[in-house]
Amino acid sequence: MIADLIIDIHADALPLEAEWRDLEGRGAVTAFQRYDYVAPLYAAFVRHRRAEPLVVVVRPATGAPPLMILPLCRYRDDGLTVISFADIRVADYCAPVVDPGWTIDPEDLRALWRRIERALPACDIVRLRKLPDQVGAIANPLLQLQPLAPYHVRAHGVPIRHPWVEHAAAAISKKQIGEIRRNARHLAATGPLAFSFKEAEPAAETLFETLYDQRTTRFAALGRNDVIADPMWAGFYRDLVRGDTAQPYARVMSLTAGPAVIACGLGLVHDKAFLLLIPSFDMERFGKYGPGRQLIYQAMVAFAEEGIGYFDLTIGDEPYKQHFGVDDRILYEIVRPRSLRGRLHALVWHAKVGLRQHPRIRARLKRILRHG
Repeated sequence: MIADLIIDIHADALPLEAEWRDLEGRGAVTAFQRYDYVAPLYAAFVRHRRAEPLVVVVRPATGAPPLMILPLCRYRDDGLTVISFADIRVADYCAPVVDPGWTIDPEDLRALWRRIERALPACDIVRLRKLPDQVGAIANPLLQLQPLAPYHVRAHGVPIRHPWVEHAAAAISKKQIGEIRRNARHLAATGPLAFSFKEAEPAAETLFETLYDQRTTRFAALGRNDVIADPMWAGFYRDLVRGDTAQPYARVMSLTAGPAVIACGLGLVHDKAFLLLIPSFDMERFGKYGPGRQLIYQAMVAFAEEGIGYFDLTIGDEPYKQHFGVDDRILYEIVRPRSLRGRLHALVWHAKVGLRQHPRIRARLKRILRHG
């Protein structure tokens, strides 16, 4: 019975560490709701006073192992008090950690969610974004909530197999493979090409600083807003690499030509997939040779050999991803108002969702607004 379930709200992940790790080990979880990702994220929120951690734990009875852990947070955004997943900018997929043996039908899930909302602190709106349709091998239970709409940005990735140099043609066009190989020869002329990765060691920290320098230098030159230029996020990613708050979780990779570091990347390994979070490259010296694409291709070769079966380029519709023959995965969002101000925000959200579903009307409105 839904009424018999125990719902607790916690302000800190640390007391839940043992139960959290147990549930994610036997249950269904995305890479971004694992304890080793969320604990450093909460630490960054608290250290920079950016958001308030809220961990929802659902149990069948007092003291029993959790059926579901939902890592949320509360913060101010554009004049609203918002409750969302522990994310703000850096979780590409958001879903609960779920016991795979727990089944709940849509009506019961919605009743449970109403109880969860009543237990949460006051806010203007509950905003759940970037929801995948699957969590591990099970359906994401939150997709039974309403109102539900496709998120405006998709996720992308490529199944990979060893040896990737033989199987790549099934995903990547002949033209793109030819260009990658030509650029590799040009780069190798400056020094032997080598791909490597580091994790949970001092060399990973050093490599991250190279990534940080490459990335912030390039984005500053482009005049673009970069997530790791924010000290909170830079500290968060360093925590993932070093393991200050929880166990080290990030993998940092590099492509070198002799002593020169051409490109770097930071990502996560989860459920036989590599998830690329932040790529960087030396555009000043190597930009004309497609260093970012070269890094991704060499990583696919190495990770396929390791037994990783999916290279996840994660959320974002950047054009370069299409060069790798990626699949396109729809993510979802849910907006649930809890105040008058929240209801006004939800009306605007519904209007935007409607316009996304009618591109001709959206284009016409843009022309009207542009020309008056």
